[in-house]
Amino acid sequence: MKKLNLLFLSLILIGSVMAQAPQSFKYQAIARNDEGVAITNATIGIRMSLISDNINGNVVYCETFSAESNGTGVFNVNIGKGTVVSGVFSAVNWGANAYFLKAEMDVMGGSDFLEMGTSQLLSVPYSLHTGSIYVYYSNDTLYIGDQYVILSGSGPPPGTVTDYDGNVYETVDIGTQTWMKQNLRSLHYADGAPIDEAYAYDDNEANVSDYGRLYTWNAVMKLSKNTSERAQGVCPDGWHVPSEAEGETLEAFLGGHMQAGGKMKETGYTYWEDPNTGATNESGFSARGSGNMSQNGDYFSMKLAFKMWTSTENGTQSIRMQILNTSSNTAFGTKPRTMGFSVRCIKN
Repeated sequence: MKKLNLLFLSLILIGSVMAQAPQSFKYQAIARNDEGVAITNATIGIRMSLISDNINGNVVYCETFSAESNGTGVFNVNIGKGTVVSGVFSAVNWGANAYFLKAEMDVMGGSDFLEMGTSQLLSVPYSLHTGSIYVYYSNDTLYIGDQYVILSGSGPPPGTVTDYDGNVYETVDIGTQTWMKQNLRSLHYADGAPIDEAYAYDDNEANVSDYGRLYTWNAVMKLSKNTSERAQGVCPDGWHVPSEAEGETLEAFLGGHMQAGGKMKETGYTYWEDPNTGATNESGFSARGSGNMSQNGDYFSMKLAFKMWTSTENGTQSIRMQILNTSSNTAFGTKPRTMGFSVRCIKN
């Protein structure tokens, strides 16, 4: 079978795996065409096969998926939860044999699969055999119970950061700072605790992939474990919620508040309403009109305004940074902490 070269960078991620049906493990990869270009925001067909004993052994389980790649080409599937072609996933005896995972893809979203490659499964899927042992992957380190293994080279693609939920974000260097290039989408803090006040615009999850989530300030700061300066809050390990001063540093580097907004906004009218004044996005920050949520839970200003929280307090309220579709300006203002705004994390 012809192989589709340079198509994927595999990364298997596990949360807590319990020996209860349905068993599964997560598989994440970057979809690329035969020229090495990422296949972004597309529906792709995936077929996964578990092979016993050796790379040319018997297929003991096979399933297919219809997966969605994101803006960087990353897609995720849960092995064991696809459309079964053959075999029974729960009947796989993980402790008895060596197993190999064969991945195939149809970039058009159908079933005309081309082989991506076959790799031996090592310690990660075998956690299914160990029942309730806690398994977690973070920053090239696989934790199994109270043990850990360094998986050199298996981390996220260069120039990206991954949150607890497995969302991958591009990063951009602007002056002396490194920022996330997309709004945060996570539903969990870096330690796995759920974020209680995280919302999708209009309560529509379809908006999250393009605009991220909206968070209250208390949720952003995770107040029980953070102070207001250089607070990690909702950000991944190694990142933190920007302070007002860090926002002003960004603003100053981009020429001051009269010009910075235009240099931070995505161009065109996909994510902004006309007139999208002054938008050049020359900084690469790629701000989108993600809007906000009122204290009453109403949503407004999508494609009209980008508003992100800072970690800086002002009395009983807090500071947010704002960019509008009608100007090139940036501005800082005080807002109630129960409103919902976007989050952009900055690297420590």
